[in-house]
Amino acid sequence: MMKKTVLIGTMLLIWGNLNAQETNQTTVESQGDTIIIVKGTNDVKIKIYEEIQESDQCKNEKIYEGVYLTRISEDRNTLLDALPFAPRKKSSINYFDGHVTGIYGGFATLSNNFMSYRETNHANLNLSKSWEIGFNLLSSQILLAKNKQWGLTFGLGWGFRSFQLDGDEAFRKNRETTIIVSGTDELHYSKSRLRHFYFRIPISIEFQTRINGSGRLFAAIGPEVEFRHGIKSKAHVNGESENLGNGMHVRPFTVNLLAQIGYGDIGLYARFDTQNLFAHNKCAQMMPCSFGVMWYW
Repeated sequence: MMKKTVLIGTMLLIWGNLNAQETNQTTVESQGDTIIIVKGTNDVKIKIYEEIQESDQCKNEKIYEGVYLTRISEDRNTLLDALPFAPRKKSSINYFDGHVTGIYGGFATLSNNFMSYRETNHANLNLSKSWEIGFNLLSSQILLAKNKQWGLTFGLGWGFRSFQLDGDEAFRKNRETTIIVSGTDELHYSKSRLRHFYFRIPISIEFQTRINGSGRLFAAIGPEVEFRHGIKSKAHVNGESENLGNGMHVRPFTVNLLAQIGYGDIGLYARFDTQNLFAHNKCAQMMPCSFGVMWYW
């Protein structure tokens, strides 16, 4: 019993002083027994050999071997961390917490050029009723700097966007193209809109820093892959709601440029499509862009 107590006590002492060792392996001898402790990257291996007397010879026989996991970094995400409102592991004030998951909403428009909010010359939009709303529920991140201020973030989200024309006009298919038509004496359009649903995969480089000891100021920028579905042109024709066409030659796949800035759990975003909304030679140049507010979880 005394021998086991000495062995356990010695093992605990060595365990507590592993960080002070210059090598990864430590060997301790106690009353003829040998303890070998090997410290790995994320584990500690312990082997205990007991001295046994056989005839006129002594030999060491292994009587115990174990592997103990060391503390895993709190910056490493799990599946639960991607769920909304899940508790975050923030035992240290010095951590990186990417801004991806959350809900957002903002105004949308169609521009002639990339990274411009100037309304296109080819469509007269009602900007107060052209909007998008969506949410990101899945996210992950990779730390890029030891100071935990830089990181690479990934996400997956879904949402809805609508462009509404102002006046007696509507989006319609004309053989192999999409055009905007005006009302006639027989047909009058109102609440005409081109809308679609989408899946988005944002990939951003984010910088964040603390101010006033607690609040976190952040900025992020990067590409965003977008897959569109449920594309339709809808309008009230002579007062009755109608579906004027599906697909409308809208690109089903595109890449956006997403920029974000904010403080704490609230941020502003700007999104610019890098391509025309419609397929090549199917309609006039109209490049989607949007800006709004996002609440991060």
